[in-house]
Amino acid sequence: MKSKASLLLWGSGFVVLNLYANLIPKLFQLDVLPWLAYAFGFFMVAFLLGRYVLRLQGLASFGLQRHIGWGSNLAIGFILGFSIWALKNVAYYAMGKFEVTGMMDTSYIGVLLGQALMGMFLASAINDLMIRGYWFAFCKRENFMKWYLLIATVLYALDDSWNEGFDLMNLVFSAILGLSLAYTVLKTGSIWMTIGIHWGGNVLYRMMSGFNGQGIWKVESVAEGVQYEYVSLLVTALLFPVVYFMLRDSKQASEEAGWQEESTPQPE
Repeated sequence: MKSKASLLLWGSGFVVLNLYANLIPKLFQLDVLPWLAYAFGFFMVAFLLGRYVLRLQGLASFGLQRHIGWGSNLAIGFILGFSIWALKNVAYYAMGKFEVTGMMDTSYIGVLLGQALMGMFLASAINDLMIRGYWFAFCKRENFMKWYLLIATVLYALDDSWNEGFDLMNLVFSAILGLSLAYTVLKTGSIWMTIGIHWGGNVLYRMMSGFNGQGIWKVESVAEGVQYEYVSLLVTALLFPVVYFMLRDSKQASEEAGWQEESTPQPE
């Protein structure tokens, strides 16, 4: 009974975070400053939910604790994500998916990179806290760790349908990526590396496509076809063996990074 009540409480909290993160950008046209307010507002909602509803230690309990090595985890993750998405686009180019006819002017590139670096970091952190950090904290508290990879992977695949629609190929892609992301949380004890992977991949994506379809390169003659989707799945799948062999000797998360799962002290 206690586990069912806890699941209901945590599930309700997840719905609140998910609707905030996904519904607001669809209901309102957000320019730069309103979007930043929306992003920081998410972390405020998450903090209040964690501290006063779930009785945790705030955002640190969701994987944002600054443990030893958190910065290097973030940097390594960025390199991994950027590299995987770069490899994917190199494969596309070699297959003739698009042609590159030049580059945009320097001022456009500078603004785009600035927006991509800041915006994609916050967007990545929102998603990783909401999916992987939130449910890691739940699984630790309820002794459901054997289910963590499955829970985080399935929820990430379903959550991504907010952006891409409910499509089988996209579900498979999100599940492949989500498994690698969840594994990094399981082995590092925080969400910094998975934020980095998300961040690096998203920055490369914005470099190619921008925020309105125009990246830093002038791309023409873009072809479509299922073969490119299969290549995307294959290249993305390469991420898992990389993080597996890189992290397989790491201690379990609770030992390595001291994931905070304790309740906040109650008054006597």
